[in-house]
Amino acid sequence: MSATSPEGETSRGIGRPRDLERLGAAHRRTLVTVAKAFHIDGRSRVEIADELGISRFKVARCLEEARRVGIVSITVMSSSPLPALSQELAHHLGLRRVRVVEVFGDTGNVRAAVGREAGTLLNEGLAEGEVLGIGWGRTLDTMFDDIDHLPAVEIVQLSGRFPGDVSNSAAQLTRRSVALTGGTSARVIRAPFFISDARQAHAARRHPNIASVVADFDRITTAVVGIGAVGTDALSMAYSAIPERFLQSVRASGSVGEVQGALFAADGHTVSSNSRHTLNITPRQLAKVPRVIAAAADPRKAAAVHAVCRSGILTDLVVDVELATALLGRSPVTETFHAARPATDD
Repeated sequence: MSATSPEGETSRGIGRPRDLERLGAAHRRTLVTVAKAFHIDGRSRVEIADELGISRFKVARCLEEARRVGIVSITVMSSSPLPALSQELAHHLGLRRVRVVEVFGDTGNVRAAVGREAGTLLNEGLAEGEVLGIGWGRTLDTMFDDIDHLPAVEIVQLSGRFPGDVSNSAAQLTRRSVALTGGTSARVIRAPFFISDARQAHAARRHPNIASVVADFDRITTAVVGIGAVGTDALSMAYSAIPERFLQSVRASGSVGEVQGALFAADGHTVSSNSRHTLNITPRQLAKVPRVIAAAADPRKAAAVHAVCRSGILTDLVVDVELATALLGRSPVTETFHAARPATDD
């Protein structure tokens, strides 16, 4: 559900399935009815209580519970970047361009706002005839929501596919980008992102169809990627469905961030854990792409984003204001691990 006030306060349900499953159907319907009356219809607690024949105290409890279980989520945003803060963060992280989006609220809605701004930034600088690399990330899921058309570009998917039980945002974004360019064909790796047998992964890389897509990585002029956080409990989307024995090595690797399956230590160096098992663009290849846009949301990703910036593979970044503040609290990026890419005219 959604509701927008004159001040720009938006309420959207992103859902917490486990909490919702514990609710009976009748109680869930009551929570939805109360939440809709308050957030969508603009009725007061007293009016809702009179209409439903319950106390206003129960209305207040229902509103609180609806928010807690995910029936209602609140986002407050200005729907525009913050130029001064964006410039300050770009200088702090050693990047060409940064867009800081003024948005606060539940992670899903903040992520969606950042993704839309990433799409805007991508489209502003994309020219006909370019080779566009499409990555993955939940923050990128909304990247094309506000875009009606893309220039005629070649499209290359930056990794293999995920298992069926993991959101294939890279595949979905590739299909959407093809549609927005008017039907341009896309170059995709028709094999899994992660292959448990390293010998099979090596053989897959040598297959002519896959090798030709990997060769196209060197032709990419603009790429857009997400940044994942790596920790003992929460792993990025890239590693959410790999076998447990490989997850253990990822957790023990010392990595804090991830881009397209590549792992990064806090100092920006690439961590080689499981790289023999993945089909994806490498950090060294990304560092040669003239323009690499990354999107991330949530201040808990500050360590991951900072590490990736120190790696030197990014040129542009889109984040929310709370993540921007957390990044400014970290040390300035004065040198990067990968060699600098050629200078541009802008």
